[in-house]
Order: sequence, then structure tokens, then C-alpha cells
Amino acid sequence: MLTQVSVKNLAIVSQLELNFMHGMHVLTGETGAGKSIIIDALNLALGERASPDQIRANHPQAEVSVSFDLQNLPAVIDLLTQQDLQADGQCIIRRIINSDGRSRAYLNGHSVTAQQLKALAPHLVHIHGQHQHHALLDSDYQRSLLDAYAGHEQLLNEVRVIYLKWTAIKQEIQILTESQNQSDKLILLNYQIQELANLNLQANELQALDQQHTQLAKSEELLSTCQDVDAILNGENASVVDQLHTALNQLLTLHKITTQLNSSSDLLKQSITLIQEASSDINAFVQKLDLDPAKLQTLEQRLSSIHALARKLKVAPELLYDHYQQLCNERDLLADANQKLEQLQLELAETAAEYSLVAAKLTTSRQQAASKLCSAIVGKLKLLEMPNASFEIRLDPNKHSNPTALGNETINFLVTTNPGQPVALLKKVASGGELSRISLAIQVISAQKMATPTLILDEVDVGISGKTAATVGQLMRELGLKAQVLCITHLPQVASQGNHHYKVEKIQTKNDTSTQITLLSQAQRIGEVARLMGGASVSPEALAHAKVLIETV
Repeated sequence: MLTQVSVKNLAIVSQLELNFMHGMHVLTGETGAGKSIIIDALNLALGERASPDQIRANHPQAEVSVSFDLQNLPAVIDLLTQQDLQADGQCIIRRIINSDGRSRAYLNGHSVTAQQLKALAPHLVHIHGQHQHHALLDSDYQRSLLDAYAGHEQLLNEVRVIYLKWTAIKQEIQILTESQNQSDKLILLNYQIQELANLNLQANELQALDQQHTQLAKSEELLSTCQDVDAILNGENASVVDQLHTALNQLLTLHKITTQLNSSSDLLKQSITLIQEASSDINAFVQKLDLDPAKLQTLEQRLSSIHALARKLKVAPELLYDHYQQLCNERDLLADANQKLEQLQLELAETAAEYSLVAAKLTTSRQQAASKLCSAIVGKLKLLEMPNASFEIRLDPNKHSNPTALGNETINFLVTTNPGQPVALLKKVASGGELSRISLAIQVISAQKMATPTLILDEVDVGISGKTAATVGQLMRELGLKAQVLCITHLPQVASQGNHHYKVEKIQTKNDTSTQITLLSQAQRIGEVARLMGGASVSPEALAHAKVLIETV
């Protein structure tokens, strides 16, 4: 329950502090006096976007504080406790708005975000604006009203969760289907893989074949050159080895004369050894040299097959082996996709069946709630001087069979206010005054079902007068027995029903304008209700009538 609102430098309010109690609170005042300041303050305290324009002129910041008693709200206490924000059954929110557009918020002394406040708001306050009846024409809003009245939030959540699961599976199937739709590509893949499998190309085989082919193709040239080199090194006539031996022997004869040529003799010995080793290597190479023309032809045929397939597949020959591996992987992925797709199709069917069961329960719950809500609305409309009104809530099946986040049907409110006329969509037949009364009836009924302890009605009685206005006042007072009600009104019949009456005034001086809100005494209430009846000039008759209205409540 809302217990206190404190406002400082907000709009045309300089400073304001109001205390609230149980029952029906009425706020009245001239147009433009600032009656909606309480709603603005609550909206800010509960996380609505703040703007520097809301700060009172010539002041650096505005501040709003609101207090709630959580004694009968264990769910809110649990919510705050989970966030380490609980403080002895109280919820004190403070919001500061600076001229630079920034704002700070505190809950029970702890810094909190606007999102945290917004999450808390539905548990504390429910605000019905003066134009709420226009929203009543929207099918989505009608559905939300019915669901709120039915109180099947858990069913709605189950439907939404299963729908999200169904959607995720559906999207995955679509992705796989788009890749699987390449059946022609799969056929081509298998054909190309088979060609490569028949070729049986091994890793690094092409490089080895190129080396072998080069060697075989040049084998005769290699043999001839090697023989010529061997003849130079070891030939019968003036071979290099023989000449080096002759030179070495001549140097050795000089050892007896000088030792300075000993190193040269050693180098000649080493040279002879190296040349002999080179000659040995050349002879070994010649022995291994392959001069087989048939093998060369086989190699050329193999290389020709490899290059031909590489050209056909438009792949560099040296990348052909890797291409084969890539094609195999791609084929395996497509094969896995087929298997995965079958699994997903099964999961989709199972999820759709699960959805059907839960959505059917939701439909049944809506049907049952619709029947009760219709009866309750018709009863209230009779009290609101619409004795011939007939009201129906129709559940129209969705045009498609796919699951939705909101169930299997759209909700439509239908009404007729004239006897003998068939019901039709609310937006097609209800006049402005009728729509206002229908909206009020629904709000009163819905509020009785809500767990929210504080209900604010901002001029919801617009377009209503006379006997109907008196009934509206009685309905709101009745509502105040079950919830705390704050009602902004211009109607004396409604104002007279309040348990607590506040007057909103605009105080103007030569240099300043501010809003003042005062809790009225019994005598002051009579004067204010009389003013609502007769305007600026209050007659004795109006005062007498106002006194009767208030005292007969």
C-alpha cells in the first residue's frame, strides 16, 4: 500500500508531502491545477524515463520519494530480499533528476537501476489513465484483460516457453533445409568423389611422380654426362687422378730440400681422396640409373590422368589431394544434415504436440474466464444505466495452425446496447460515452482480481454524469474496500464517495506559480463538492446538496 509521496521541484510543485491510508482517496481541483502530479511522481519513482524538462524552473534538480507498506505483500518482500533490498516490510524509493538529464535512484537506501524499479512497479501500483477506454478497442489489450482476469499467468508462461522452443527448432530446420536443398550438389559431390577415389591419389604423390619423371626423362643425358666426368677423373689417358699423383710425387722429392711445401703435398693428397670419393658416388649413381622406357611411359600416363582430372575439376594439380578430402568432408556434412534434419523434424512434431496440449488448457481457461467476465460486466453495465447491454467475449481461432506465443486464438469483445440488435465488435458499435462506461466496468471488475494493492484512476469517469456518476462513485468506494484507490475526478457524485479528499490548487503570486495539495476536513469537503456542482460561485443550495451527498455515503 502507498503510504507517502514527497515531491520537490517537480514541474510546478515546489515542495509537497502527502500521506495516504486505506480506502478511496479523491483528488479534485480546477483544470491545470496539477492533479496529475501524483501520477507523474509515481511514474518517475517506478522507473519511467526522466527528463530535465520535468524540473521546476530555475532549479538544478528535482526529487521524488515514495513509500510503500509491504505488510500484505509477501511476494514483493521476497523479491526485494533476493536483491538484498528488504528493510523491515517497507519499500522507500527515492529518485533524483538532474538538469543534465541524468538521474539516480535508491531503494531502501541502496542504489538501483530504472529497470529494477520498472520490474517492481506492477507489484505496487496499477494506473488507469483517462484515455484507457481507447485502448479497450485493441484486440491485444482485450486479450490481456481477459488473461489478467483469468489469472492463468503460469499457463501463459508455459505456452510462451514451448512456443520459443518450437520457433528455435523451426529456424534450425530452415537452415538445414536450405543447405539440404542442394540435392543436385550432393549428386555432383558423389560423382567427383568417385572420380577422385578411382584415381587413388596419395598425399605428396604428385611431387614424387614429378621427380621420378624428370629423372627418367633425362636418364640418357645423365648417363652420358656421368661417363664423361668419370673419364676425366679416371680415364686411361691423362686422367685427373693420375696427373695429381704425378704432381704429388714431384713435390715429395723436394722434401729433402725444404719443408715449406709439406702443406701443399697434404692438400694434393686430400684432393686425390676427394676426387676418388666423387668418382665413387658418380659410379654408384650410374649403377642405380633407371633407363626403363616402359616405366617412363607409365609415369607419363599417371601424370596425364592427374592433370586431366585437375583441369576437369578446375583445381591446381598440387591441390587435388586436399580437394578430395574437402569434398569428402562436405559430403559427410550433408549426410549428417539429413540425419539431423530427421531428428529435428521429430522434435518439432513432439514440441507441437506439447504446445497443443498446453494451448488447449489455455483456451479452456480463457473460455471459462470469458463466461464469468461477461456476466460480471453485464451486471456492472446495468448499474451504469445500460440495462439493455449485451456483452460477449469471442475466442476466434488463429487463421493458421502454427503455434504462437499467445495461444491458439485472438480475443474480441462484442457488445450491443440496443435490444434486438446482434452483438458486434466493440470498436464498431460503442459510442464514446458507452465505451467509457464499459471500460470503467471492466476496470472495476479487473481491479478486484489484481494483486496490486494500489489502484490509481485518472479521470476514468469522463463523459459520465447524473445517476450514472453516482453509481460510478459507489463502485469506486466499493473497490476501495478491497484495494487502496486514488481517484482524480471532476464529478461531485464521485468525489462525495471518497474516504479521504484532497484538493489540488494552483497558487500564483507575482513572481511564482506552484501546486498545493491539501487534505480536506469534513466542512472543507462540503465546500469543494459544492464547487464541483456549481462552479466558482457556490450557492447555499449547492452546499446543502453537497452535505447530503457526503453524509449519506
